[in-house]
Amino acid sequence: MKRSIAALLVLALALALCACGGAEGLEGSWEIKSVSDGTQTVSVDTTPEMKGFIVLELREGGAGSITSGGRTTGLSWDESAITVEGDPAAYSLSGDTLTLYGGSYIFVFTRK
Repeated sequence: MKRSIAALLVLALALALCACGGAEGLEGSWEIKSVSDGTQTVSVDTTPEMKGFIVLELREGGAGSITSGGRTTGLSWDESAITVEGDPAAYSLSGDTLTLYGGSYIFVFTRK
C-alpha cells in the first residue's frame, strides 16, 4: 500500500512539473500561421499578406502582448490559458506550434 501511495505521489509530482515546463516553453515570439472558424481556414500559405499580421510576444513570468494590424494589447498567460482583455483562451503547444482556441476561432501560431 505504501508503495502505491508513493508511486502516485511521484506521478502527481511529475505531472505538475510537466505542466509548469509546458508553460515555460511558451516564452518567445509567435507569428500567425492560420485562422479557422470551423468552416473556413485562412493561412499564410494561401494569403501571404497575412504573414506577420498577428504576433504574440510571451515573456517570462506570464506577461506578454499581442500585435494585430499594428495595434498592440497587453496579455497574461499561464499553464492553462492566454488572457487578452479579460478573455481567457485555452491553448495547446506541440513543438514550435501554438494553437489558441478563442471563442469560435482557432488560431495557429509558429515560433518566430
